Amino acid sequence: LYALGSGINVCCNSAIQSYTTASAAKLHPSAKELQIESLQSCVSAVTVVASNNCTEEFDAMKACLTSNKRQWVKCEALKKGLDLCLVKNKAGELAN
Repeated sequence: LYALGSGINVCCNSAIQSYTTASAAKLHPSAKELQIESLQSCVSAVTVVASNNCTEEFDAMKACLTSNKRQWVKCEALKKGLDLCLVKNKAGELAN
């Protein structure tokens, strides 16, 4: 998830906002099942696009994060490339 972090923020913005709002209201998990399912579905969709359409960028980002523990700033350019690929390929909510 670290490799997809900012991409998930961009591609699942509505689902994140909905979940955050429900959580801030201190709803019981059973009362926010719709928000949880929506967010999980969106994250899964982004992961599929990253794996299938942004393979090179996704693999490079994972490798950078693995080899630069606690120095993720070194991976910033790769993160931007992965985010751009996810947006170009209409990942998550962008597909709608």
